[in-house]
Amino acid sequence: MIPIKRILFLVSGVSSFIIFYMGLVNYLTAVEPATGMILLVFATVVASGTLLSTVYISKSITTPIEKLAQNMTEFSKTNKIRDKKPINTNIKEIYELNENFKSMGQKVEETISVQKEYVEKLKGIDRKKAEFASMVSHELKTPLVPILGYVQMLQKQELMGELNKQQLDAVDEIYLSALKLQKLIGDILTTQKLDLGKLEFNQEDIDITKLLNSIIKDFTPITSQKNIHIVKNNTENIIIFSDKDRIHQVFSNLIKNAIDFVESEKGQITIGAKNEKEFIKFFVKDNGVGISDTNQKEIFKKFYQIDTSTSRKRNGSGLGLAICKGITEGLGGKIWVESKEHVGTTFYFEIPKQSIKVNSKK
Repeated sequence: MIPIKRILFLVSGVSSFIIFYMGLVNYLTAVEPATGMILLVFATVVASGTLLSTVYISKSITTPIEKLAQNMTEFSKTNKIRDKKPINTNIKEIYELNENFKSMGQKVEETISVQKEYVEKLKGIDRKKAEFASMVSHELKTPLVPILGYVQMLQKQELMGELNKQQLDAVDEIYLSALKLQKLIGDILTTQKLDLGKLEFNQEDIDITKLLNSIIKDFTPITSQKNIHIVKNNTENIIIFSDKDRIHQVFSNLIKNAIDFVESEKGQITIGAKNEKEFIKFFVKDNGVGISDTNQKEIFKKFYQIDTSTSRKRNGSGLGLAICKGITEGLGGKIWVESKEHVGTTFYFEIPKQSIKVNSKK
C-alpha cells in the first residue's frame, strides 16, 4: 500500500510541473516579452506555493496520522498505551482522534491488567484447592491401613478366631470396599500431584517385551475368571529409557477399562508396542462396545463417566484416563483413542525413546 504522504507529493509535484511548464511556454511564445515574463513569474510563484503548501499539509496532517497509525500498530502488539510517541497537531479532527485512541488504549490496558490479576488469583485458588484436596486424601488414606490390616487378620481365622459364613462374607465385603476406597484415594492423590506438577518419575532402561509379559501375567487371573482372552502383539526387541512403573500404571488403567467393556466368553484384549522413529507407540485394543464420537472428545477429562446413570453397572471414579493422560504427557508423550461403536476401541500412547527432563525421585 502507498503512504498518503507519497501520493500527496506526487500529485503536488505533477501539478507544480504543469503550472511551471505552462508559464514557460507562454514566456517563450508571448508576443510581448514583458507579458511573457509576468506569466512566467506568476507560474513560478504558483508552482512554488503548491509545493510549499504540500509540505505544510504533510507536516500538519500526514505526519500526525502516520504517528497515530504507528502508535496503533505498537499498541496492537504490546497492549500498552504508555510511552507512545507524542502527537502535536492543530487539526481538530486529528487531535480528537488521538485523544479518543489514548482514552480507549488506557481502558484496554487497565482491563487487561485487571484480567491478569484475576487469572493469577484464580490460579492461586486452584493451587490451594489442589493442595487441600491432596491433604484431605492423604488423611483419608492413613486410617485405611489399620482397617485393611485388621480385616486381613479376621480373614485368617487361625489368628482371630473362627467366623461363621455370614460373618466371613461381611468381612470379605468390608475388605473389597476398603480396597475400592484405597484405589479411589490413590487416584485422587495422583491426579492432584499431576495438577500441581509434583508427580515424580523414575527413569531406567526398560525391556518392552519383559514389561508386556509382566502385564499379561498380572491380568491373567481376572481375565481367566471372566473368560476374556488377553494377548500380546509385539515381535520387536525394544529398549526404552523411561519410567517402568508409570507405563505399567497406564497399561493397567487401560486394560481395566477394556475388561469392563468387553463381553465375557467373547472378549479379546490385545496389548503391544510399535517401534517408531523417536517414540514407542503402545496400544491396548479390545473388541468391546466402542465409544461414541461425542464421548471420545471428553473421555480424558477428570471425573468424566460415559454412563452417568444411577444404575450404571461399571464402577470407577472417572479419573483413570485423566491419570493416563497426565502420566504420558509428564513423560513427554501423548495419548489418544480410536473407536467405533459396536466394533471396538484402541487406546494409543507414545513415549519418547530417549531421556527427557522430568520430576525425578531423589
